[in-house]
Amino acid sequence: MVKVLLLWPGTVGAAAGNFGVPQLVTLATWLRATCGAEVRIVDLVAEHALRGRALDVQHLFEGFDLIAIGVYSSYDFLTCEHLAREARRVSPRALLVAGGYHASARPYEMLAEGVFDVAVVGEAEHPMRRLCEALAGGVRPREVVYESEPVEALDTLPVSDWSYLERYKPVARKVASQAQVYLSRGCPFDCAFCMERAKREVSWRAYSVERALEEMRALARFIDLRGWTVYLADALFGMKRSWRRSFLEALAREGYQADKLWLLIRVDLVEDDDLALFAAANCGLGFGLESGDPAQLAVIRKAGRLDDYLERMTAVAERARALDLPWGANVIVGHPGETEQSLEASAAWLKRLFLDPKGTTGFLSVDPFRLYPGSPIDAEQGLWHARFGTRFHRPSWWHDGDQEFLSEWVDPSSTLDWRRRETLTVKHFGPIVEAIPKNFVYRGPARRYFLRAAEAQARQFNDRARLNAIDRYYAWHRYLGRTVDGVSKLDRDDDTAALLRRLRGPALDRVAGALGLPRDAPVIAAMRAVPRERHVGLDALRASLDDAAVPLTRDRMSSVSAFHAYARSFTLLDLGPGDAVLDLGSATGYGLALMAACVGAEGRVWGIELDPRLVARAEALVGALPGVHITQGDALDPARWPTPRPQKIVAGFALDQLPEVKTFGLADGTVLVAPLQGDSGQWLVRATVSQGQWQVARFEAVQYVPTRSPEGLAASPTPSAEAAVNAPRTPRGRVQLPVVS
Repeated sequence: MVKVLLLWPGTVGAAAGNFGVPQLVTLATWLRATCGAEVRIVDLVAEHALRGRALDVQHLFEGFDLIAIGVYSSYDFLTCEHLAREARRVSPRALLVAGGYHASARPYEMLAEGVFDVAVVGEAEHPMRRLCEALAGGVRPREVVYESEPVEALDTLPVSDWSYLERYKPVARKVASQAQVYLSRGCPFDCAFCMERAKREVSWRAYSVERALEEMRALARFIDLRGWTVYLADALFGMKRSWRRSFLEALAREGYQADKLWLLIRVDLVEDDDLALFAAANCGLGFGLESGDPAQLAVIRKAGRLDDYLERMTAVAERARALDLPWGANVIVGHPGETEQSLEASAAWLKRLFLDPKGTTGFLSVDPFRLYPGSPIDAEQGLWHARFGTRFHRPSWWHDGDQEFLSEWVDPSSTLDWRRRETLTVKHFGPIVEAIPKNFVYRGPARRYFLRAAEAQARQFNDRARLNAIDRYYAWHRYLGRTVDGVSKLDRDDDTAALLRRLRGPALDRVAGALGLPRDAPVIAAMRAVPRERHVGLDALRASLDDAAVPLTRDRMSSVSAFHAYARSFTLLDLGPGDAVLDLGSATGYGLALMAACVGAEGRVWGIELDPRLVARAEALVGALPGVHITQGDALDPARWPTPRPQKIVAGFALDQLPEVKTFGLADGTVLVAPLQGDSGQWLVRATVSQGQWQVARFEAVQYVPTRSPEGLAASPTPSAEAAVNAPRTPRGRVQLPVVS
């Protein structure tokens, strides 16, 4: 008997947050019935919730002849690759098989590094049966792609045996709020963005009505559906009118106890009579609307009657409100070919649809375009570039550990790049999505479920959520060596500057409170106004908001200090209007900008920085400010200090000893605030020259970068200043791996 492990690692998107993996349950039931295989299904999401601790990989993969991993989407690629390597280590003789959308779109890639033995394209039942039969006969396939071999008549499949997931019933409510089931396969439409065609077979095939009902009954027998939403996860529900109506009529008679059934269907398939049937069967409808602009719908290749497609959506929305029928619509922003005009037109139409004064029973999800392998766009990238100027920045994004951003990093057209698209999305679509919860008039079962969906969409437009994507946008400019371009873009990006200024506010309020300073203290006001993000690396926009030092160089020997460090030092220095102040270790000039704001037009600010790369950036950022002077060199070389000497000095690195008063020509009354390195660590001190001697007051323990010497900088392994700042760094570590040990 062949022992088979079907492994579900979890995923993102529509398949995430659901209980049950019906495609694996159906496959396991089939393999047992057709070739007597002993099958185990492991859902790593549910498994972790069940155990509450790391999985034992040895136990997970040991003892199987065939291990099949569901690479459901390209977002799961690195996770599944990691799991396959672990499976190979634990069970070197097991046959490793990859299936799912990504394996269908890139089957030979799955075999490229010898991680998987077999890739299955499309539906897995027939290929997996053949593999089990081969293993039972002593044949072990290697580097084989099983091309699409669909199940033509779904009723030939045995009824799904949900007992394969029996062990996960105790945690079902913990990992999900809805269960899912499949009643049909395939979608014959050819939307440009969709990867459904990666499975090759696109004909719509459904269980017979009675058999579809039996699949529903099997799920209901397995788990008490009261309090659940059931997701009919078909790519396209009920394409054939006769099947759709017969099934809905029967479904209404069955009277399932689920709060609501949720399904995906095309709006141009739905007729008025269908809506009444959906309402009677306690269904909610999801529509892939894609755009509210007719011209853009044609670009997307949204097949069907485009001349009245949007009018049909309006009619459905009105009828759904009358029937108290919940629904949702998804639109894509930034699809190749998108322009500012098409975004604005789409948003204007959606505003009329969802913000009708009579209310709506629908909610809107707004998704950025994502490049899916296996989609028509993926196969035709050159054509889209030639036609619209579309730019795909990372076409094989699933190899990097930042899939969420990289899949979306596309300039839709020659007139609309990613950054401008993001800004316009918030401007045009954000107010609509944020207003929908207040305009949501559905009062039927699972109201809270749909309202949560609407509220979740609104949250994606808040400043924190936006910053996540913008942070990655600028970080990847640096990782790919586009720093000069990226810096200039950031300097001109008023939208990001305003966003970060809003987010800095609460952090600075906390700093002021902790130090006992007024919220409008001059140094706090300066930090509110000066864009700290321009003084750190392009890959540190989010870090620029934290009250923590931000490293500037690979060796971490230079940094922009924490907010509280500037506030504390400047307060101890009693920095104010008209002062002349010297900054030792001025880095990229953030402290200089703050000082300039504090001392005003009558004051003078000098900075000395050892690293010429940082000096160049400081010159570009603050060199033109009135009264600001920047020098490159050793900050502890008295020849570099301005004459006459400023009477207020601050250091951004830990001094091994205080400067010798006579050597540096310091007059009485000169005040130095600096971290001082001692035997017991670093301490922040305020030292005042009195009668040619330092008088020192010691304050709290601190941790600053140490003193750097010109010799140490020269010994740096960096080949050139520009290369050190701009060297590409691919962040492969951001992939979410399952918890294993």
